[in-house]
Amino acid sequence: MPGGARSGYDGVPEFHSDATAHRRMMAQAINRLNQGKLNGTLEVTLRPAETATPVEDPRIAAGSVLLWMPRTASAGAAERAGMWVTGRAKGRAILNHAAAVAADQDFTLLILG
Repeated sequence: MPGGARSGYDGVPEFHSDATAHRRMMAQAINRLNQGKLNGTLEVTLRPAETATPVEDPRIAAGSVLLWMPRTASAGAAERAGMWVTGRAKGRAILNHAAAVAADQDFTLLILG
């Protein structure tokens, strides 16, 4: 399955008819950023028995950095075997990895840039 499960917080609209409510939304968003809540994560499971897993998300750009954190022992083994990113473009990238039969190679990706 390309892509992954997005998690995070709603963004702040560029315009809101109630200026006070709009300032409150901006303050809440800034406070979340100060707490490390970057809203840039994506959950991905590597394709079992394959060597590449496509990832699709509108936040990915050609210059994005993708950092990953294994969430299962199988994912940790996949990371130790070697993973790298190719094909970065607007909205997509490819995670390259060793083929493994495990279906629970679950990662959280952080998208920066």
